[in-house]
Amino acid sequence: MTSGRGSAHLFARRAAFVLLAFAILTGHGVEAAFNYARYQETSLDDLLALPRPANGVDIKAGAPLKLDVILVNADGPCATGFLRRAMTMTGFDPTGAIGISNCITVRSAKGKQLKVFVQDIVYGFLPREVPVGGKLTLYAVHLYTSADGPGLLVNEFQTAQPSAQPSGKPPSETAMASCGCWALRDHPGIDVDAGKEGAPIAVIEEGVVVKLEPADQAPADLPVIGGCGRYVVLKHTYPNGAVLFTRYVHLGRLADATGQPPAVGARFKRGEKIAEAGPDRIVHFELRPVALGNTTADAAWVKQYDGIADMEWSRYEPVDPKKFDPDAFGGLGKRGK
Repeated sequence: MTSGRGSAHLFARRAAFVLLAFAILTGHGVEAAFNYARYQETSLDDLLALPRPANGVDIKAGAPLKLDVILVNADGPCATGFLRRAMTMTGFDPTGAIGISNCITVRSAKGKQLKVFVQDIVYGFLPREVPVGGKLTLYAVHLYTSADGPGLLVNEFQTAQPSAQPSGKPPSETAMASCGCWALRDHPGIDVDAGKEGAPIAVIEEGVVVKLEPADQAPADLPVIGGCGRYVVLKHTYPNGAVLFTRYVHLGRLADATGQPPAVGARFKRGEKIAEAGPDRIVHFELRPVALGNTTADAAWVKQYDGIADMEWSRYEPVDPKKFDPDAFGGLGKRGK
């Protein structure tokens, strides 16, 4: 995650996603924030120089390591079968709850390269935040060593590049977002200008409608859930088992390509129309990945919505669509947008 004040909130949110996964991997309880201090600063060159078995693998205890590296390639989907077996053999993640389907290739200070595994929720951010050739710090656990080198799983990362500072005075966090529904500090997504009233709103990925709010004056309910007029929520299930909810908010007419209103349970393909922009042309868009540690801790939510099927999407916290890559999260690699 790029350093700097402007990105601090997103960094804390992404770190929260991996807390429970980290707890499973290490056998330690979840803490209030990602525990960077537990990771021991280690040279990747020193790690690569350690003895390797001539045959088979040596299973490791999952030592937490902090590694300064350079990104060579955000490779994408990779075979994780042996990693999974090593995790099971050592008692880490015995139920397979942690999403892992992607790898990256990194380079050490002396120019040696290594392919490492990355949690899917972390990989959802990494390729968009770290350019090829960029410096980054990995927080990883060492799960095995084979003839090819150490088998590492990345739980979190930081980048060395400072954030670009916008010119002029930044907007107040108490100012309203362009959709007019939330203050900027509470804004759970991005607002897009559709260009004109009635412009078609298309779904970003094939999915199933799980929630429709047809009322233009829908009540606010809890923060970042209601109070922004008509909305539609879709559930997307990816080949790697990852699940993502998308929400399209502040809509005009709810209508598909035939002019008919969508129905709960209806399936839409990527790029198909699901609604139209309203009079002010602004559409609010959210991504809510289903990930360990990304569930709301709000007691008010539990009291009001727990057990209500069509509000399950709101159990999961939204992420910044400008920083999160759904294709990477879903194990789809690079493809045309």
